[in-house]
Amino acid sequence: MEGNDEARCKDDCSSSSVEMDLNESNFQENDETISEGPNHISSSMLTSSSSSSRCFVSRKSGKRWKRRYYLQQKARQERLNNSRKWKAVDHDQLLSKKIHRISEPGNCDSLDSETCAEVVSENGNLDDNKIIFSEPAINGNEVDDLNNGDVIIEKHFSGEDCCTTESKDEKDACLCSAVNRQSEQDEVSCLELLECVSKSKRHLDRDLDNPKPCKSRKSISASSSLSCKYRKISFCGIEDHLSDGFYDAGRDRAFMPLESYEQNQCLASREVILLDRKKDEELDAVMLAAQALVYNLKQLNGLNRHGNQDAVDNLQTASLLALFVSDHFGGSDRCAIVERTRKSVSGSNYNKPFFCTCSAGSSTSIRASSESVVNTIEDTSLSKISEKYLDSIKKMQNSIIVPIGSVQYGVCRHRALLFKYLCDHMDPSIPCELVRGYLDFSPHAWNIVLIKRGAKWVRMLIDACRPLDIREEKDTEYFCRYIPLNRTTIPLSSRGIPGSDYSFPSLTTCDLLETKASTTLIKCKMGSVEAAAKVRTLVDQGSSADKIKNFEYNCLGEIRILGALKHPCIVEMYGHQMSCQWSVSADGSPEHRVFRSAIFMEYVEGGSLKNYLEKLSDSGKMYVPVELALHVAKDVSCALSELHSRHIIHRDIKSENILLDLNRKRDNGAPTVKLCDFDSAVPLRSTLHACCIAHVGTPPPCVCVGTPRWMAPEVMRTMYKKKSYGLEADIWSFGCLLLEMLTLQIPYSGLSDSHFLDSLQMGKRPQLTDELEALSSMNEPSMIPSGEEELEKSDVEVDMLKFLVDLFHKCVEENPNKRPTAEEIHKMLLVRTHKDRLQV
Repeated sequence: MEGNDEARCKDDCSSSSVEMDLNESNFQENDETISEGPNHISSSMLTSSSSSSRCFVSRKSGKRWKRRYYLQQKARQERLNNSRKWKAVDHDQLLSKKIHRISEPGNCDSLDSETCAEVVSENGNLDDNKIIFSEPAINGNEVDDLNNGDVIIEKHFSGEDCCTTESKDEKDACLCSAVNRQSEQDEVSCLELLECVSKSKRHLDRDLDNPKPCKSRKSISASSSLSCKYRKISFCGIEDHLSDGFYDAGRDRAFMPLESYEQNQCLASREVILLDRKKDEELDAVMLAAQALVYNLKQLNGLNRHGNQDAVDNLQTASLLALFVSDHFGGSDRCAIVERTRKSVSGSNYNKPFFCTCSAGSSTSIRASSESVVNTIEDTSLSKISEKYLDSIKKMQNSIIVPIGSVQYGVCRHRALLFKYLCDHMDPSIPCELVRGYLDFSPHAWNIVLIKRGAKWVRMLIDACRPLDIREEKDTEYFCRYIPLNRTTIPLSSRGIPGSDYSFPSLTTCDLLETKASTTLIKCKMGSVEAAAKVRTLVDQGSSADKIKNFEYNCLGEIRILGALKHPCIVEMYGHQMSCQWSVSADGSPEHRVFRSAIFMEYVEGGSLKNYLEKLSDSGKMYVPVELALHVAKDVSCALSELHSRHIIHRDIKSENILLDLNRKRDNGAPTVKLCDFDSAVPLRSTLHACCIAHVGTPPPCVCVGTPRWMAPEVMRTMYKKKSYGLEADIWSFGCLLLEMLTLQIPYSGLSDSHFLDSLQMGKRPQLTDELEALSSMNEPSMIPSGEEELEKSDVEVDMLKFLVDLFHKCVEENPNKRPTAEEIHKMLLVRTHKDRLQV
């Protein structure tokens, strides 16, 4: 296949230069135009010997000679076309013989010397202002524009190319007679000749030296700008055509021109993947093979015969290309096959919300494993082979720039690039995106293919490392595991395709809402929707690799959990953006990196419950209105019930992480309450599993995490002795939230930090006010103080207060096993609010 394509490609290249000669000079001739014409040639071309080869040079500069020579060539072309109709010689075999003969080292030298000698002998008296250039020099753009003198194009022909059995005089006489017989059809013949040549030069995009490239071909500068875009946002959309000259240098170093990487980088650094068929013959062969494979697929579907090639489903074609790319780079990932088989055969049903793909299966034990090792995404042996193979290529070429065609064992970054490149060069092209991000907690790259089902666009995720498992991007498992560095869940443009537009708002021009130690809350707009962006930043000034990794993994963990949770009482995530930018010094050189993570969520106008409690305290109130406190407790318990049903611990329940909007009512008239801030959340069995359930970068549930005054005693004790804790830790924190609403104070408000830590380790719960403690022991409604005056409360309100106080005592039990579950708390609150509504 490579040999045939190479021969055809070479012939097309040579014939393309002839077309340019005909259009510009109006009299040059080249019999290599048979490359796209009929498969016949005159017998005189076969019988002539190589010793009788000759080259055509210009005649005198007079108009008469030019006109005569031009008509002679037209007549000769007409005779050649007529002879093709009667002679049956295999054109492809002739071309392969000719290329084989020319490719021999000796033939090239002899041909050049022979033709040059003949030029000198026949044109010894050329004028001084005539300059002779060889055809390779013309095609190679080695000739500058000359204002003075004529330029004579020297063309070389072998004995198989020229008809030289007749003498020069006899041939000229024959040509003149042919001109006289067809003098009335000169213009028609000329047009037919040019039309024939132009038709034979309908080059495909695969032709390297295409004189008439298609409109989709882009310049090298466009490829460089697209490479810079991919480095910056780790994404190339369906409108981004990967043309020759595109390269991927990774996101861990500053973007530079391609030549700078070779000059400034050592061979130990990561390779720069180059896509350029002009410099990569293997890539051209791969693309031609893929095109032939897709063409055969269309033929097998019976659509090519009827001219309905577009009817072939893009997903079917993309699936075939994914298998082709996987096979080209050493096969599919064995780990993925084992994972999928284990899930289907062993009965693993852990899907809350992350899917077990390790040996833990559906085990219910939550004991910490002796060592937690996260699976690598690609097969370990394949990754090592690929790494060694790339090192050998870099050493052999003495360069870190590696053409993708030379990569024999490729990992995800090579496969995704090649898949996108092939999709862009299909006829018609397949709408494909190139995405870089994380699969679980390992850097990964994959593709998104858009297919249309009715009036809707569906985004299909294709991983060339796992070509046998193609699903929708919104699949429950894939949406949590495949996390791109940039993603939106709402359309940001008029195209209406979620996830395909990454034009995030500029955070520097947005309104600042709140600033913490390492987090900034900003109000912005996502399209037409009001949003709040939670921004975290890390400046890399000599930071260790583990610190950078933990920063990104911690942000990634919150994104994964928010993406898995869809609940009316949990804040909704609109999208996220993880970037790595280089700070430039005064001289323009990269100085240090700045890592930034931005999570875009729905904006709740009222702000946090903590702010509301502070306003009540400033106004002299003693506690939150009882009916509002019941609604807040009910919605928070509902969110916790959803969280715990998926085996996720929040580990930071407090008033600061509860959003409240009194003006935005639900259908039942209750205010809007949302649980937020999941940067400490972790799956319950994170320490047990070695797959996507194990959240790398987030401390496991055997480490002290949370806000100390809201922390459960068993969590605090892990500071001194590691011991796993469970979902009950959130119930204790929920009790502390009830205390805040009942007293407008933080837990252990009367104790210093050292004293409250001692009390917490001993399992002592925080105390309510004396009035509320007394209320819990009363059987009948009574008088309770409110501010400076004592106002008589209705029996219903006092009864609700007593209910909340009793619920607080149940939640802050020292023994975790005696605490109620979130689902039980939610049911109690539902019954209580329904009862109060009936009483009212």
